[in-house]
Amino acid sequence: MQRVVVAPDVGTVRVGSMQLSRGNGPRWLLAPEFVGICGTDLDIIAGSRVDKASVLGHESVVRVVERPSAVTHGMETTTPYLINPVNGEDQERIIGHSEAGMLQDAVEIPAARAWDGLLVPVLPGLDPLLAVLSEPLGVAIYSVELLAAQALPKRLLVVGAGPMGLLTAVTAGLLGVREVTVVDRSEKRLRYAVKNGFVETDRALCRDLGPDPDAATLYDGSGPDAIALCVGREQRRAALRGALRTAAPGARIGLTTGFRAGETLCEIAGVDLYRIRRLNVCGQPWPGHVQQVDVADGKRVYLTGHRGTSRRHLVDAMTILMNHPELFRRFITDIVPLREVPQAIELLLRERSALDKAPYRKFVVALEPS
Repeated sequence: MQRVVVAPDVGTVRVGSMQLSRGNGPRWLLAPEFVGICGTDLDIIAGSRVDKASVLGHESVVRVVERPSAVTHGMETTTPYLINPVNGEDQERIIGHSEAGMLQDAVEIPAARAWDGLLVPVLPGLDPLLAVLSEPLGVAIYSVELLAAQALPKRLLVVGAGPMGLLTAVTAGLLGVREVTVVDRSEKRLRYAVKNGFVETDRALCRDLGPDPDAATLYDGSGPDAIALCVGREQRRAALRGALRTAAPGARIGLTTGFRAGETLCEIAGVDLYRIRRLNVCGQPWPGHVQQVDVADGKRVYLTGHRGTSRRHLVDAMTILMNHPELFRRFITDIVPLREVPQAIELLLRERSALDKAPYRKFVVALEPS
């Protein structure tokens, strides 16, 4: 059996061998089929996050090899399932972050009640390869919902044109947001987005992520009423500063990008940025928590964010994928086998370190049946 292991040296992974523990107690034995590489994985490998899992991978489609004896129906071994990675009862337990992830031939999960929502059946007729986008697409759906006040925002600015940013932009448009603008430092990413129909040409803006230009240069004097921050951990502070400047009074700013424990920003002194995302978990509570913030320049905005997705978000994501398969197939740029993951990770880390020149990429790992 093989798995991709985060090496002790920051910035590298390796393919290592493993033996299943076959420990005592009921458990699930899962065989991952497809695993997406996301920005969170790259942040963990680069040392920008403190997550402790040695095996990464939380965007995944799996098959059930063995199920607990107490589960006698409803979980077919021939059916593909999504992984819903965040534990709804304990948000600090996340597949691929605190718990062993899916970049391995086989995964054991204890059959505890806390993991009851872990497996979500892939909708019949949905290509399992395309289904691997369901988790990040579910995140985008949840984010857009939180950015809506009494109604959807009229003007959404998405900061970051990586996979998460572009999924958020496309999702917002499909859900009915009338004007969606994407800003990024890389012309290559924005050209890919325009070419593939993810964003309109005049709504793809190549700008420094922080601070963003004044609202007048983007919006003819009226800033966006919603902003989604979809950048890597290293760009989070500059991106938020730019968002605070650009947002219209009363706007909502969604922190798809995470912040460290106790992290604050002088422009909104005293606001615990780490805590904001932890107040909304896997769709609860609803309506979601939104924090009113007074910016140092006198403007009032609202911050929100979340961790995880609900089952409903994942089902909604799969429905969107089934309705627009050709559009979303263009989000996946590379499909690699498990043995080539170290080289793929090295390439992704090297490319994203040059923010002005980074191309758009979405890698998916295809695992051979065990």
